[in-house]
Amino acid sequence: MLLINRTLLIVLAILVITASLGAGWFGYQQILGSADLSSEAIRFQAESFLFYFIITAVVLITGFGFLLFRVHHVDSQLDKLIEMSRYSDIYPSKHFAGLGPLGEKLKLIYRQINSLNIRKTMKISALSNLNEFLLNNISLPLVVTDVLGTILYSNTAFADKLKTTRGDLKSRKIDKVFTDLNIPVLMLELSRQHIPIETNSNNTSITCYPVHNVSAEMNYAIFVPEKKAAYSSLHKAGNDVVKKSNSLAHRLSRMMAKRK
Repeated sequence: MLLINRTLLIVLAILVITASLGAGWFGYQQILGSADLSSEAIRFQAESFLFYFIITAVVLITGFGFLLFRVHHVDSQLDKLIEMSRYSDIYPSKHFAGLGPLGEKLKLIYRQINSLNIRKTMKISALSNLNEFLLNNISLPLVVTDVLGTILYSNTAFADKLKTTRGDLKSRKIDKVFTDLNIPVLMLELSRQHIPIETNSNNTSITCYPVHNVSAEMNYAIFVPEKKAAYSSLHKAGNDVVKKSNSLAHRLSRMMAKRK
């Protein structure tokens, strides 16, 4: 990975070209002027040319050595930041300080991503409040669980039906409410079939509705006792969204390739 300062690279390139041309011109002049010189004078000129060439080579090697050291340092710092980000937060003013101009770019990217995350967090919070409002104002008794059967949400109609409270239902297992349901098997069927499943528990008819994400993976299950709810599968819509996102990613990759 080549992560260097562009100005430094240009300066080194100019130095290499100038030194090479200068050494060639100096040697050319020395050779032209050596026709009428003695062997001792020719030897002195050759040694002078060799000395200047060695000095030039040392300067170039030092410059490129510093350049390679800088590249290795930046690369190792990025690896440390990648490893650190798995376990703790990153502070731009502290952790990007030794990366030079690259650090400034990373600070800008970090601020923009952090700003987007804050906006997404606000949106998620608003969606959570919206869910609470809808659940509390719907007459259909229902309870929402995760794929393991842990109750995440329930509404007042469902709690009243069971003669309990929403707080008591929170974080309980759904098989503690419907005691004769085989939750692992039921969740597996919901995940595979992508359609509601009707079952019974304690002489109560229950309709179970799967909720899938755009990758067609089930994230939630909704249990509605003794009633039916309007339902449309999101499986096809999820596939359409995935196709659109893949097409967009392909176009972006082609644009980046052209820029390179």
